[in-house]
Amino acid sequence: MSTHLSLVNQKLGFASAMLLLASNPEVAPTGSLRCRAIQESVLIHLYSAFHFYLRELAEANGIKMPELISSLDSLINAVDQLGKHPSEVVELQSLYKQEGSWLSRLLNYYQLLFESPAKKKEKKAFVQEGMIELVELSQDEPQAKTELDTKMLAEWAAEFKSLVVRQRETGAEY
Repeated sequence: MSTHLSLVNQKLGFASAMLLLASNPEVAPTGSLRCRAIQESVLIHLYSAFHFYLRELAEANGIKMPELISSLDSLINAVDQLGKHPSEVVELQSLYKQEGSWLSRLLNYYQLLFESPAKKKEKKAFVQEGMIELVELSQDEPQAKTELDTKMLAEWAAEFKSLVVRQRETGAEY
């Protein structure tokens, strides 16, 4: 059995375990710090499972050093160099390019974890005495904060598990 296959299964299992915790209001009340931490953990485990799944596909397609595969693009480039176009990789690429798909959203949310918050505009300290300071209201508007949702994460996990199982079964037939 492939090491990467086992790692995919492990990370999906971790994500499922964390989803069980997130769905328990006694453990993780909605909106709490603990709930957010668990949701981000689910996202990280799903991303890790995807990362190792790319390596599993690389291994299955004869790429000599699958541990060097770190993104969907690197997998696509590696199989292209071998002159292959496996349906599993084509499907992943199609899913990623499809706006609003579970895969594109998962990868985008994962990237958001590492974005620094936008720097607030500094107010000028030159206020004339006896004058009312002019405050630009548009800068006080809250930025659109993308929130994770346990239901959404559970859907992504289910979609990902379904894809992996289906692609593994299809690959086993050949």
